[in-house]
Amino acid sequence: MPSSRKDMEKRRLVIVQILQGDEPFSQQQEIVEKLREMGFPATQSSVSRDLAEIGAFRFKDRWVLTAKDRGGVFEKVARYVKEVRTVGPHLNLLVTEPGAGALVSQAIEESEWDEVEGTVAGLNSVLVLTREALFQKLLSQRLQLYLSDDGVEKEGTPGSPGESPEGAVRQRFKP
Repeated sequence: MPSSRKDMEKRRLVIVQILQGDEPFSQQQEIVEKLREMGFPATQSSVSRDLAEIGAFRFKDRWVLTAKDRGGVFEKVARYVKEVRTVGPHLNLLVTEPGAGALVSQAIEESEWDEVEGTVAGLNSVLVLTREALFQKLLSQRLQLYLSDDGVEKEGTPGSPGESPEGAVRQRFKP
């Protein structure tokens, strides 16, 4: 029996809440089961459509969600950026974890930063285009703030001895 539009909207909101939680979900069927536990009838095919509609996708065997609002979009994906390079006038290259280029590019586009003219996503990188050198510098400063707040280490700043958390991203700014 098809669900009503109201039921579908509620289910999608709950899926967003589920994906924003701490529990990782690697299979759509796991999300279906979680929804059922919470009292929301769902099938794998309806969840598949819902995931596509809300902008969720699999990354590193886990369903992830990029927010569609402006606030905090890049913060959610900053951990996937490994390195930032200035590669020419008005161009910055963000080297990402394998497979995260499109995710990071989408987050930058959705953030609607004034200094960014556009992005070009590769599989493992993002080319970020700015209007002029001043905007390129502003973008670099913004990225430094996001990435250092995310626990990312800048070049020349040694970490604490003996601390190397698994999965930590090392970020280096290169002129």
